[in-house]
Amino acid sequence: MPRSGLWNIAGSGIMTVPDKPAPVSATCMFAVQRLSLLLAAFEKEIAGVKAADDIEPIHRMRVASRRLRAALPLFESCFPQKKYRRWMQEIKTITQSLGAARDTDVQIAFLEKIIRKKNRQAKQAGGENEPVVREAGDPAGVEQVLLSSLKKKRAGLQKDVLRTLAALEKSRVIPDMEETFRQMGTPPVPSRRQRPRPYGIAPVAAGRISDRLTTLLEFSPWVHNPDAVAEHHATRIAAKKLRYTMEVYSPVYRLGLRKPLARVKKIQEILGDIHDCDVWIDTVTLLLLKERSEPRFDRTAGTQGTGRIAGLRQFLLERERERRTLYRRFVFLWDSLARTRLWDELRQSLLSGCRTKFAPRGLITEDTILAQVLEMRQVYPEGERHSDRVTALALSLLDCLAPLYPIDDHTRFMFRCAALLHDIGWHAGQKGHAARSREMIIAHEQLLLTVAERGIVGLVAGAHRGKARPVFRGIFTLLSPGRQQDVLVLSAILRVADGLDFLHTDSVKSLSCTITEHEIVIHPETDTGAGAEIGRAYQKADLLRQIFSRELVIA
Repeated sequence: MPRSGLWNIAGSGIMTVPDKPAPVSATCMFAVQRLSLLLAAFEKEIAGVKAADDIEPIHRMRVASRRLRAALPLFESCFPQKKYRRWMQEIKTITQSLGAARDTDVQIAFLEKIIRKKNRQAKQAGGENEPVVREAGDPAGVEQVLLSSLKKKRAGLQKDVLRTLAALEKSRVIPDMEETFRQMGTPPVPSRRQRPRPYGIAPVAAGRISDRLTTLLEFSPWVHNPDAVAEHHATRIAAKKLRYTMEVYSPVYRLGLRKPLARVKKIQEILGDIHDCDVWIDTVTLLLLKERSEPRFDRTAGTQGTGRIAGLRQFLLERERERRTLYRRFVFLWDSLARTRLWDELRQSLLSGCRTKFAPRGLITEDTILAQVLEMRQVYPEGERHSDRVTALALSLLDCLAPLYPIDDHTRFMFRCAALLHDIGWHAGQKGHAARSREMIIAHEQLLLTVAERGIVGLVAGAHRGKARPVFRGIFTLLSPGRQQDVLVLSAILRVADGLDFLHTDSVKSLSCTITEHEIVIHPETDTGAGAEIGRAYQKADLLRQIFSRELVIA
């Protein structure tokens, strides 16, 4: 079993904090620093939300709750699971309650702005000093009808907000979070040599930000489609999640990722305005359908109903016109970011732009790294014999395939590290151990590898099981095309080597290869029958066949 606190991987969702007190990792120290700020911003708005004298406190509290809800999962394993789940549930509830009220506030403020503008225009045209009050049947009075309805709705939502806040206070989640953060943030001060190194924060941050960026860019095909309303809304949500993740990890990077953060915020804001237009368009369209279906047999009603229809039509046209204007601005912004290669600049910052505190510096030898790798492997000593055998077979197969895919010595060394560590995730059980191995490598706090190197080692180690063509995200998308191909080739080789020691019995002692135009022929040296191992190697050769366009033969 691992030493207490050693393999606490923030946000992976694969381990829980030990019950007994354990040293607080550098990652969790970073977590409480960031989360404490978000919690304080959330808590200070409670009084203003209760008073409801101004719409800004509920806006700020809603944003703070969203940021807190986005940040907590990034550091899930820093906290006991029972606490974490309770915190998330309470924050989710308050966010939903605040969201409905805030959305209504935005609509009310919008209508009040329109009414003030039209009143000013009417007074200037008529030379009157008194405000112009429109009747419900007047086409220009539709805003007042909508406003009255929304204010009534908002009064009901305020009651829900107050009930939710009361439930939040009763649950004592905020004091519980504050006390937990305080205890974790002020541990006994160890000697300088014992302080945990924060080298695992930048690789994890890079992977998570990159994953959010990939999700955002997946909506690129819909950007130039003006009718893709649902997709534009999903793009806004993706931009919001990317922004919040970047904000959490911004202290890790030089200049705090200010430039890409500002651009992503602008995308989110424009898409938010477009979404507001879409909500109005849908709402007014439904109202129009309702008004058009209403019978008007009462002669005393006059033309009130038809006047309202005209007003709704005019309102709808204005919202559609505004959406078209905003949409053009959004497309221009999106295209300009692509032209200026902002996303490439962000990827480069994630790979090599972290502050000195978070990155290994100085002369680092492969012997030093190898010693760390062998120490990491001790978390699962039962698997050391198997990992040694797999490493030997994998390196032999790599050397055999050099005529097809030559690599440099350092890449070979990283492959050796991946093979040695590929099964360390077994310490917590077989299920999910490959993904666990990957996360442990990427998040390790002392391993003296760069972000890219950790990515290569972790991705290759984690791909020794699973699908024929692994779906890589995170750090993989930050790597150059050449390095991405390295990951695929090395993963394919490790899969076969792992299969050749399927039963962990050292049945296959060594191997040699013959390469033909259509086949890769492996000649295993065995003392006993290795039928199960050979069969398993065939099953795991799928990726190797795809990459080299050759059949695998083991004879």
